[in-house]
Amino acid sequence: MANSKLFVRETSGLTKSVSLLDATMLNVANMGAGLAIFVGISPYIIPGAVLWIASLLTFLFTLPLVFLYTYFIQRIPRTGGDYVWLSRKLNGPLGAIMGVALAFNMPPFFALSAFFSVSAISTVLLVIGTLHSQPYLVNLANNVFTTNNAYLAYGLAALAFTIVILINIFRPKWGYALTSALGILSLIGTLAAILVLAVNIPNYHVAIQPFLRDFNLTAKPYIGPTFSFPATLYMIPYFASFAYIWLYAGPAVASEIKSKRGLKYNLILGSLLTLIFITVPFLLMDIAAGYGFNLSLYPTSTYNFWSVSIALANNEALQWFIGIGLIAWEFFVMAFGVIVFARYIFAFSFDRLFPEVFSRLNKQGSPMYAHILDFIVTLIFLAVPIISPNGYEALYSYTPLAIAYLLLVALAGIRQALNEKNLGMLISAVLSVIFMIFMGYEAFTNPYFGVISTNGQPYWPGIAYIVSLVGLGVISFVIAYFYRLRRGIDLTLTYREIPPE
Repeated sequence: MANSKLFVRETSGLTKSVSLLDATMLNVANMGAGLAIFVGISPYIIPGAVLWIASLLTFLFTLPLVFLYTYFIQRIPRTGGDYVWLSRKLNGPLGAIMGVALAFNMPPFFALSAFFSVSAISTVLLVIGTLHSQPYLVNLANNVFTTNNAYLAYGLAALAFTIVILINIFRPKWGYALTSALGILSLIGTLAAILVLAVNIPNYHVAIQPFLRDFNLTAKPYIGPTFSFPATLYMIPYFASFAYIWLYAGPAVASEIKSKRGLKYNLILGSLLTLIFITVPFLLMDIAAGYGFNLSLYPTSTYNFWSVSIALANNEALQWFIGIGLIAWEFFVMAFGVIVFARYIFAFSFDRLFPEVFSRLNKQGSPMYAHILDFIVTLIFLAVPIISPNGYEALYSYTPLAIAYLLLVALAGIRQALNEKNLGMLISAVLSVIFMIFMGYEAFTNPYFGVISTNGQPYWPGIAYIVSLVGLGVISFVIAYFYRLRRGIDLTLTYREIPPE
């Protein structure tokens, strides 16, 4: 290496113990298919939009980004993934600033997933309790496991997060195993729900009646279009922002992936599984119920793929299994987040952007101090729903920042492709730039993304959230730059070399 003084050490100390399964499950958690088919997308449907077609189109439109990330991860498999690519292949200071902004954009999402795990629990308890006339389950759903009970929600989420953090500190291999196990459970639970819905297609409208009666739901007649291409296109940003653009998980642990197959296939497999487990449920819902029936009930949120599948299962044991699959998705997201956030912090430390302590491993080979930082930051964001409803809504503004970040990664991809004279990578990068520009337009014109209000006025809490994260990146880089400069180290030189594994 030309100048080893630029780095904390010549090797990271992390071991190559991540399998293709582990890396794929990280990506599946990152995209959160099971939550997308819960209440993440269907309540926002507009007349003429066909959700399963929108999901398929979103996959196709984001495929160039998947290919771009796959090109990068094979060429530069380093801890911190896209932060390393961006800071080395586009611009060092810009990569550092945006890398920090993106990394600290993650804990709010993990905090929201943890906080809303009580919503999943509440849905399962409420549906099973109501259908089987079990008032104690209904009482638990309405009075205990509810986001209205903010302090209990905080306590449960904090407890679960603490357990995951401790596992990753004292048994880092178990952290990956836990994520993969939760992923398999989540997928099997979703598959069971899919099969239940498929079996009930011939008799759907009769079988769903008890559920509709118990929850006072009535399908209204619908005479509008059953397919509108513009309306379907309108839903693409919802699918992209909720699932398909989140690709940083596998790349963040790239230096730990132990096989070339793992590097090459983890992203595309994660994307394909996400496609299947979002598209098939929405397709079956339309086949079983009919377009107009679903459109009239989706906005209630009570009526969704998961609640319907639980209701149709009839067998209580099967209903609990499907319900556990839904709940597992929430903790699956939490488990992957603990691993990935720590790898970004580790990479910042390795580059001397952050203090060296964060790249220090304990005896078990875990970046313990990075996990502790994650723990503190996530608990702070978990408290936001209790402290301020406006602040809580602002946390949804993590998507616009990610779009800006992905646009920069795509630009870095163009530069890398030109240097390599790689036509496939160049096409992937250019198409990714085009899609991110489209997503950027949506982010600043659609209230769903948290930077503009429904009346067309700027939503200042969301804007302040984005500005504060970019500001954190600027402050972190400026402080680190002058601190290192006083000790004879030019931090910008760090970004002229790719760090060792």
